[in-house]
Amino acid sequence: MGAAYATSEKPDHDVRIWMDGCYDMVHYGHANACRQAKQMGNYLIVGIHSDEEITTHKGPPVFTEQERYKMVRAIKWVDQVVENAPYVTTLETLEEYNCAFCVHGDDITVTADGIDTYHIVKAAGRYRE
Repeated sequence: MGAAYATSEKPDHDVRIWMDGCYDMVHYGHANACRQAKQMGNYLIVGIHSDEEITTHKGPPVFTEQERYKMVRAIKWVDQVVENAPYVTTLETLEEYNCAFCVHGDDITVTADGIDTYHIVKAAGRYRE
């Protein structure tokens, strides 16, 4: 993690952060991850995958996408929710939302065929844990 993001101090310029995931069965760990990600910048955007994408890559979700959108919008550190976020995070997504980088925990997330869903942003140096 770069020095500019190593402390809990807010950056003195606009740093938009991208997080994404299924957010099925939203719990304290999801909220805490959002809190930690928000500390890396000053605007947190959370992309939520559709029911179809989750079913394809992990199996059917417990909650519908509409329920998951509502639950994540209720997390106080989330500034914006993006519905139907792509399962594989791309540079195009980061650029579309003007995000400096993508944040995800240390758990491994793969597609149905075993490919790291963050391989593109990792290769570009725009991934943080």
